[in-house]
Amino acid sequence: MSIASQHKIIRPANRLHIKARISDLSVSQMMANAHRAMALIVQNYSQWLCADLDGLSRSFENLSAEPGNGDHRNDLFRISHDIRGQAASFDYALASDIATSLCDFLERHEKIEEVQLKVVEAHISAIRAYLRQSLKGDGGSVGQELMAELSGLIQRTEAS
Repeated sequence: MSIASQHKIIRPANRLHIKARISDLSVSQMMANAHRAMALIVQNYSQWLCADLDGLSRSFENLSAEPGNGDHRNDLFRISHDIRGQAASFDYALASDIATSLCDFLERHEKIEEVQLKVVEAHISAIRAYLRQSLKGDGGSVGQELMAELSGLIQRTEAS
């Protein structure tokens, strides 16, 4: 028996054209449309970030009331992960960095107790201060100082 007779090559039908939207626009036109859409999102992203910050605060309050509740911890992680992934794209790099720090911290601490709650609260307060000061980007020297303070707090917490 030859190798060719031992197997059968299946060539599935290419049905992508059924699912893909056909456009009369050129790639340049589609990219221009995408850039216009992103510009609109950038204008409103601070409102989205404020809504995410409110969600973080609610999740923090819930976790503070029930420190052992993994759902509340997971909510904090999910919201901070959203901020981590979105904020830098809309010129809120420091918010993204703070959220990244919070995500990393939560990944290392499945069990949240009083000490860890203080670190979580500091991250939420840092994002709130960043927005209150109407900073953008990495926050300059203030942003560097804020990240250094959060890093120091994490190190002191994890060392004890």
